[in-house]
Amino acid sequence: MATSANATPRGGYEKSDASPRGLFYFVLIMAALLIATFLFLVAVFKYLQKTENPGSFVAAPFAAIEPVPPSPRIQPDPGLDMQHYYQSQQNLLNTYGWVDRQNGVVRLPIDRAMGLLLQRGLPTRPPANPQTAAQEPNSRSNTKSNTRPAANATPKSPGNATRGGSAP
Repeated sequence: MATSANATPRGGYEKSDASPRGLFYFVLIMAALLIATFLFLVAVFKYLQKTENPGSFVAAPFAAIEPVPPSPRIQPDPGLDMQHYYQSQQNLLNTYGWVDRQNGVVRLPIDRAMGLLLQRGLPTRPPANPQTAAQEPNSRSNTKSNTRPAANATPKSPGNATRGGSAP
């Protein structure tokens, strides 16, 4: 760093940087420009109001018809709609009923279906070749509980069948 004898600080403020008179003129010119812009815009809006001709306005032919919004529409009572939906789903889960009467497919309550699944196990496919069956004598696919009854077989009780038979 170069030090010189002229660089010593002097007391007071810097008199040569900002001229108070220059700042005053700047503020005065800015205020005049803002006022002139305001007056110009007021004059323009008054002129546009006078030249507007509301009698020549022609309404659109379908302006009076309010279109129905597309689906889904706003629900008037979503809580009630949710209750109805929940009740319908509970009804499907907890009652017997026909799914396809012609093919003999019934709907079981979920608790009964889970009990049958525990009792019978999941259905499995028989092995593809007889050699695989001989190698796995303890395979679940060879047990009698996993075989499906014939489609035209009549069950002993309606609650024990998922296909065929009738539902109470």
